[in-house]
Amino acid sequence: MRAMSTGSLAIYEASNSTWRALSFHGLDGPVFDFTKVKDHVYAVGEFTATSDNATHTALNQQPINLSACTITGGNNAETDGFSDPHNIICTSGSDSAGNTWLMRDKLPGYYRIDFPFRATPSLLRLMNTMYEGRGTKSIRIEAAQNNQVLTMSYLDPTSRVEMFCSQTCPLPQDYNWHEFRFVDNAETLANITGVIVNIVDWYGMGGGFNKIELYQRDAQVYAIDAYNSSPCSSQGIRPSSQVSGNWQQTTAASYHGSYLTLGVNRNDISSATAQSATVTLVPFVPESGFYKLYMSIPGCQNTNTCLQRTSAKVTWLMNGKHSVVTTVTQHNLQDDEVEVLSGYVPASTMNFSSAIYVQLADANDLNAQAASAEVVVNSFRLERITSYTDLNGVLELYEDLTSNIQQDGPLYAPLDSGLPDGSAVYAATHGVFNSTNPEDTLFLGGQFFDSDQNYYSIAQYRGGEIKPLSNSGLWGDVRSMAYIDTSLYVGGSFNGTADFSLALSNVGEFNTTDQTWYPLVGGASGVVNSVVPYSPFGERAVAFIGDFRSVFAGDADAPVEIAVDGLAMWDALAGGWTNTPFLQGTPSLVYSDVWTDGRDSLAFAAGQFSAAAALEANGAVLLTPKQNIQAIDMMGFDLQPTEAGQFVVNSGMWYAKSNGSTPVLVVGGQFRTLDGGANVARLEDGKWRKLGDGVNGEVLTINNAANLLFVGGVANISADASDNEFAGLTVLDMDKERVYETQRLQGPDGTSADVRVNKVAIRADTSMVVVGGNFTAAGGMLSCPYICTLDINEGQWSPMATSSLIDQVTDLLFVGERLIVGGTFKNGTQPTRYLRQYDFGTNAWSDIDGADKLPGPVTVLTVASDGEETTDGYYIVGVSMDDASPYFLKYDGSTVISPQFTIGAHSTINGVLEVPRSRIPSSVLGSSSSSSGSLTRRADAPVIPPGYVLAISGDLYLPNGQRASSAFFYDNQWAPFMSTVQNDGSSGFISSVFFEIPPTNVYQRHRLSVALVVIIAIAIALGITFLIVLVGLVYIYLRNRREAAATASAASAALAATTAGGTTKTPLNATMLGAGAAAGAAGAAAGARNLQSNGYHNAARDTWGTDAVAGEPVSFDNIAPNTGRLNSGSPMGLAGLAAAGRKAAVSSDTYVQHDAGKKGDIKYDDANESLDSIFESAAAEAEAEAENEARERAASTGSLGSELAAAGGAAAYAMPAPRHYDGQDATGRSVSPDQSRTSMYRYDSTNPFEQRMAMRESQGAFPPAGPFSGGGDDGLGHVPMPSPRHMHSEQATAAALAGATGASLAMAKDVRRRSESASTRNTDADYSSSSRPSGESSVGGSSAHLPIRDSLKQHPVFYAKFTFSSRETGELGFRAGERVFVIDQSDEIWWMGVVDHGPDQPLEQGVFPATYVSSEPPKSTDWAELM
Repeated sequence: MRAMSTGSLAIYEASNSTWRALSFHGLDGPVFDFTKVKDHVYAVGEFTATSDNATHTALNQQPINLSACTITGGNNAETDGFSDPHNIICTSGSDSAGNTWLMRDKLPGYYRIDFPFRATPSLLRLMNTMYEGRGTKSIRIEAAQNNQVLTMSYLDPTSRVEMFCSQTCPLPQDYNWHEFRFVDNAETLANITGVIVNIVDWYGMGGGFNKIELYQRDAQVYAIDAYNSSPCSSQGIRPSSQVSGNWQQTTAASYHGSYLTLGVNRNDISSATAQSATVTLVPFVPESGFYKLYMSIPGCQNTNTCLQRTSAKVTWLMNGKHSVVTTVTQHNLQDDEVEVLSGYVPASTMNFSSAIYVQLADANDLNAQAASAEVVVNSFRLERITSYTDLNGVLELYEDLTSNIQQDGPLYAPLDSGLPDGSAVYAATHGVFNSTNPEDTLFLGGQFFDSDQNYYSIAQYRGGEIKPLSNSGLWGDVRSMAYIDTSLYVGGSFNGTADFSLALSNVGEFNTTDQTWYPLVGGASGVVNSVVPYSPFGERAVAFIGDFRSVFAGDADAPVEIAVDGLAMWDALAGGWTNTPFLQGTPSLVYSDVWTDGRDSLAFAAGQFSAAAALEANGAVLLTPKQNIQAIDMMGFDLQPTEAGQFVVNSGMWYAKSNGSTPVLVVGGQFRTLDGGANVARLEDGKWRKLGDGVNGEVLTINNAANLLFVGGVANISADASDNEFAGLTVLDMDKERVYETQRLQGPDGTSADVRVNKVAIRADTSMVVVGGNFTAAGGMLSCPYICTLDINEGQWSPMATSSLIDQVTDLLFVGERLIVGGTFKNGTQPTRYLRQYDFGTNAWSDIDGADKLPGPVTVLTVASDGEETTDGYYIVGVSMDDASPYFLKYDGSTVISPQFTIGAHSTINGVLEVPRSRIPSSVLGSSSSSSGSLTRRADAPVIPPGYVLAISGDLYLPNGQRASSAFFYDNQWAPFMSTVQNDGSSGFISSVFFEIPPTNVYQRHRLSVALVVIIAIAIALGITFLIVLVGLVYIYLRNRREAAATASAASAALAATTAGGTTKTPLNATMLGAGAAAGAAGAAAGARNLQSNGYHNAARDTWGTDAVAGEPVSFDNIAPNTGRLNSGSPMGLAGLAAAGRKAAVSSDTYVQHDAGKKGDIKYDDANESLDSIFESAAAEAEAEAENEARERAASTGSLGSELAAAGGAAAYAMPAPRHYDGQDATGRSVSPDQSRTSMYRYDSTNPFEQRMAMRESQGAFPPAGPFSGGGDDGLGHVPMPSPRHMHSEQATAAALAGATGASLAMAKDVRRRSESASTRNTDADYSSSSRPSGESSVGGSSAHLPIRDSLKQHPVFYAKFTFSSRETGELGFRAGERVFVIDQSDEIWWMGVVDHGPDQPLEQGVFPATYVSSEPPKSTDWAELM
């Protein structure tokens, strides 16, 4: 009868629509809120303890074994099969012989149950008999030992109210179980030895029963297993007991029942036999919870064995983690029940059941005169006790209350560190501490405080502790909270923070990122009772519900009071109050299901209201791509009714001056804005603002041509509108925010009083605007009835060709060069037409095929498509002249067709749009919709394109009886989408549906002022003079660049042909440098072509690192603009410069900037600084001659590689040493002047570098210069180079062949990688040859150790077909018939190769035309021709 007691807390199983009982039976006070943190749910409220004590225990879960009891009946019937009172015990049969007990006719009787054990009955269940009209009408329950009448209670079957009885308790005559609860005190019930059910009154000829059951409240287990659960019990797990050892059953005359006794000689107490004798008792625990364990101990006087009595050892296996052992003394003289232990016990399951073990304890308390020891076991009882009494408003629940972990402990508990006593917690929510420390945090709000911990009304629980929020919390009560994103939104009854530093009016925001409180503008005017995330409005919407009638919106410095009715919505993303759901009345609760991912648009509302809608929006809403409805404006800044109470929005558009302009939403109708606007407004930062001075008349249409916004509607030139007359059309210059003056439209009477502009259409790519409506003239002089054109450049009205219009134009639609016009056309006696077209190509009106069948005026024209692009077709909506019902047609490009279309006659259609079916939620269209779904007139001519539906808006009466403001039409069926209501609860309508589209292109001419024209003329004249001067300067610059190009390239020859690890200088080898230079040339050519073909032109600086020269930063310029000369800033540029020198070593300092004082990309002090550095550095060539001798010494000893390695720490190749011109070479040997003169430079060279160097030679010996001076121990000159970066084995092989080390290889072969990302070069680990063991090549791989001529064999051999004379540096000259080893064929025109002129001649490397060589050797007959 109390199994479902929940105590302010209940759980509803939505999956099976049932309520679930809580194992702790609820709480002792109200629960106000829940929140979830991971796999735990927190219940908060005003409570202190759980309700799971013994009084809330289910009474029907511990059956008394009636089969073990003595059963007797008084006045048993004499009918066979009905006289045995045992018939009704453990029976499942029908009301028949052998299954029913009856009494004698017309006589009272009784049914007596005597217990053979101690029991405390709590519930009696009876099922009446109806055999032959018999049955028991009323009963009286008595105690068997003294016939004391017991008080019982029962549930009245009619009123469902608990009733009490003693002398007569009614028993209905049916086959239902009827329960009677024992309500006497515990002492009375504990001493009962049996129960007598007296039959006081009966039905028919006599009383009787069909079934009987008796229960006791507490879980009880007996040492004698026969006394345990009834064999017919429905319990899955029954109480049981097992015995091991010499336990004997004892029955004493003075004791009611039997029990087990263990007797042991005093000397055998410690023996294994005595200590192993055990009684194991397993009770049935129906619910997990906290219990007290009681042991029933028969008195020793019953058997006169008090001298032998000693203590029993009791071990209680409470749960999966706890087992407790205690000693229970048994020296009691009289029967007694003692408390043994208490603690948490899980419910009995097939996996685990609590168990009790009883053994003989040590005989420490045995009487010294006793020769033997004795312990007894009768039974154990588990009594439910309250789980927790210190909850203080917060209870933590495990989410899965059926989890097996409850075997180890309860699935509910208080906080580790709770709130103060007496706390009332009204709200709880889950969040994180802050963005940098995303620790799970439980926020608690209510009515509590702790001055020691410094928190008031709100606190956070994390890390097992209650901690305060900033500013000590809030001063007042917190009623509700919601955590969204990183902010905690709070509502209640408070006026600010607890430290009085910030005023907050009943609402506030606590940002966890900066741990700061913020106001929600001006707050709310009253108490806020509920704060919930409102998912239908998006992820950042928060609903506030309470006893307030206004909120304060707008700017914090000057908030505006906005009237509300107990519901307000905060847009956390926009940071302001926004529109709410429409509830006509006062809501008391709004709830959005934020726990279920799949139902994010579902909301519930409760309260006193008569009409409801998803969104309250005055005139305009936003339909998102997901077909969700959203407020388009901020609350308090929405459109307002006029002073006369009129409110309607007729038209709107996203105004944009051009395709690149930011669109602005503009609407028109009858309304006003808070800043004084009337009937036309624009949306700015979520606020409706006036547009110009507004218009004093109802707006029907809006359109724009460039910056001109055309606003048309119903004219208002009455006396009260004299200050702001509206003549039916106003043109606003949106750039200047003022009216663009145009001539007025007039009616037949010459005034604008009856003018009405229904539509403004823009003709694309022209300056023409077409206006249609109710007027007859423009400007007072120009006749243009009902339709007229306006040139936006001239501001002049123009008529169209004479039409047969006799009434106003209702709609206009451009389809290519044709203008479709809806109106009333009448030509003489011909039938009236409501639709015609005007062709601007012929400037003539024409009829539309099938339009003569239109039943009435056209109201809506909408463009149609074939699903991919716009066609010549369009949809036609109008009103029938017969019954004013709407009609729907389509022009398919050739004629007007009539599709199947059914709608209520009272409907009003205001708009038709084609919408892709994929954009419509399946829940709207329903499962019956077809994927092809196209309404057709015939199989080959679909009215609605496949994959599309028609979105129809207005006030629609659908065929199924529903009324909608917007619906989808497809397959001749309707799917309602949106319904609207007005403030009075009546149905609303949708006037227009529009979306953001690119503006129509128009031709607009702008005139400049005279002053501006004069200024432009002067600027042009000055500009021409400047261009003449500039061309001259550019010519001089380019000429100088051409002269310096070759010498600039030579300047970097040493850069690509030599290398050193770190800052170590490496000797140069004259024989090998030629090959290295030529290899660089091919890379330069290919790189230049590659860069040019890809359009690269980058003058930015390129940094290699800080290890190039003495640890200084090294930078290079990229490709030079305009000239195509490659600078050393590009890796390809470095390779190209390496090929430019003619056996001349040039200091790398020539092109490497070391002067920190020079900024940006300016590298030299003047235009000739680079060239002069080359000339000065060329003097170092004389110093390099000493290398020849070093090579000769190395060759004579056969240790060329080792000498080079010893000199520089890596394999390097030096250039041939130039001669000094004072008659001696670098080693002091004499040479002839002719030899020195002809060895290098010539006066007649076409190369400016050679000419100037030849001139310098005539001036005598060159002094040592720069890094080529002999500064090392070997007396040789060195060229510093940047350290190489990453190298691959195939690149290393190519470098060895070309005579280059790792640095030149990285420059010539790793172009693409290093040019793409300078950051990659700067972060990659250095590849330093100086770190290698002595004698190991910095190139790596076996190719580095091959003789240079042997390494050529791995490249293809070609034969010169013609003699090629090199003309540029880097080119490879050869004679016809010579072998050319081709090492690079990546370019189709120029290849790179090496020519070996003989063992005594140096290898030459360079680029040459690919057509000059052939893979086939020349025939002997060809030698003459080739030579």
